[in-house]
Amino acid sequence: VFNYIIPAEVATQANHRATLDLQNPLAKTLIADLAQRRVYVDPTLVVFRNMILLNDLTEIHNHPDVACVPRRMRDYWHSYRQQSALAAETRDVRHAEFRKYQELTGLLHQAGVPLLVGTDTPEPFVPPGSSLLQELELLVASGLSPADALSAATLQNARVLNQQDQLGTVEPGKLADLVILNADPTGDIRNTRQIFAVVRGGVVCDPAVILRAVPVE
Repeated sequence: VFNYIIPAEVATQANHRATLDLQNPLAKTLIADLAQRRVYVDPTLVVFRNMILLNDLTEIHNHPDVACVPRRMRDYWHSYRQQSALAAETRDVRHAEFRKYQELTGLLHQAGVPLLVGTDTPEPFVPPGSSLLQELELLVASGLSPADALSAATLQNARVLNQQDQLGTVEPGKLADLVILNADPTGDIRNTRQIFAVVRGGVVCDPAVILRAVPVE
């Protein structure tokens, strides 16, 4: 969406993505059209954060989630980071740009545009599974309530795949694919990490056992 709300007269200005007025007429028109037509949007904030800020934030490439992927994937990710050569002097501008992505996400949500939750894993430092939890945290930081972020990750994702009769909510007759938590995520979205058990196809799985099955190499 971001690329389509930049006016032509602004696109030639230096650092325009970091300073873009998201209330410009082009942005307002597109956001209104997306809401009116019920076009689903997947922000993939975790990917844009990593692309824009990868070399700035050690908490990204040293995140505990990264340790849970095979070594060959980690090696590639670190090689990619070293080659990306993001200049330190552009850090403030790049942080401002990512804040614009988050601001846009909040505006889309406020306008009623249906949001999805996805991650494009295995993009660099986007670990399968756990990056979804990072995405939920970024969505909440962008203005969604924890309940709205969870709905986007479950019911909205099911709707866009036309699977809402089988997935997306806990109801009799639907597939028994569940994550059972030890704490309430509607009070703190970070509680999505407090996983007690995973139920897949009606089979109860121990998260620790699942993680041990991940290849080391």
